[in-house]
Amino acid sequence: MTTYRPLRAIRLNCLECSGGSPKYVKYCPCDGVHSTRCHLWPYRMGKRPETMRAKYGAEFVTPGALPLPNVQLETIAD
Repeated sequence: MTTYRPLRAIRLNCLECSGGSPKYVKYCPCDGVHSTRCHLWPYRMGKRPETMRAKYGAEFVTPGALPLPNVQLETIAD
């Protein structure tokens, strides 16, 4: 049995929940604003929220900055 570090395990869980698509994980609507609240949401990218905020800006850490769930995810580039 493989043992993963906590952030890696959260990332793998989020990938499984989203059907294996990193785009769906990135714009996951389970932030408590657009859908029900998932407690793993801030860690869904496999990094701490502080790291994500510093590297990519607040848009991936702040739920209100995400697009609505009806956005066409296939047209959004990684």
